[in-house]
Formats: sequence, C-alpha cells, structure tokens
Amino acid sequence: MSKLNIKSEMCAIDTRDRGWYDSLTDEETVKYNKNMWTQQRFISSCKGPFAEHYLEWTNELVNVHFNTLRHHPKLQFQLLQALSLGSSQYHEWISPGKKGTDTKIFRFIKENYPNLNDDEVELFIGMHSKDDLRELLGDFGLSKKETTALLK
Repeated sequence: MSKLNIKSEMCAIDTRDRGWYDSLTDEETVKYNKNMWTQQRFISSCKGPFAEHYLEWTNELVNVHFNTLRHHPKLQFQLLQALSLGSSQYHEWISPGKKGTDTKIFRFIKENYPNLNDDEVELFIGMHSKDDLRELLGDFGLSKKETTALLK
C-alpha cells in the first residue's frame, strides 16, 4: 500500500519521522518529489495556536530558496520537518489565490496607475472595499452604471 496520502505525509513532517522519506519506494519518491510545492502549501496552513509559527517558518526555511533547492527534495523534506513542533497538527489546504488580471476593475486600475505591477494592483484592489472602489471610480468621473459594470 502506498504511503502517499496527505495525512501520512503531514504526519511524517509534523512528527519529524526521519526515516519516512527513505522508506519510500523509487516510484513513490519520484511522485512525492513532484508534489513538494503542495507539501509546502499544506504545512504553512496550520489551524490553532501555532498557525503563525508554521506560516512564518515555512517562508523562512523552505520558501525563501525553494527554486534553488528543487533539485534536493530530501533536503526540502527535512527543512519542512525542521519547522515542525514535533506533534501532529491540523493542516488545511488553502488554494492559491486566483489572479484577477482578467477582471475589468483590474484592467482599469492598471491603465490608470501604470506604475503599479500586477501584484501591486491585486494588493490595491484587495485592500479596498467595494464602497471604496466605487468612490474611487466616481472620482474618475464614471457614472454609477459604469462603476457597477467595472465591479462585476
């Protein structure tokens, strides 16, 4: 039976099971190595009092050199274990944010603030409520109908 399921993978990381990675078959190792980004995504989202710890230390230990270390999956696995607190935690999947670059409001902000890159436009939109954006669009002289169309 394959050891590759998210529950056993997270348990091996959380409990710092040092022999788990080496116990994988060659096929399992190849499959697991392809999903290292997924492991990082899962481990960074912990529910409970240690949520901040897992998020910060995943970024500090694993994420910062992820592309450089992608050819060393066992080391990445060990880094994930290093940030663990030694006991099983509940890790919830948080899907990657959907880029809103195809929305009308995104294109409008990008056109009117050309000095902002795509990430900054996303951040700008995310930091403002719909009412704030309506007010901003009104300041640009757009009608309520045009504003509503952009915010759909």
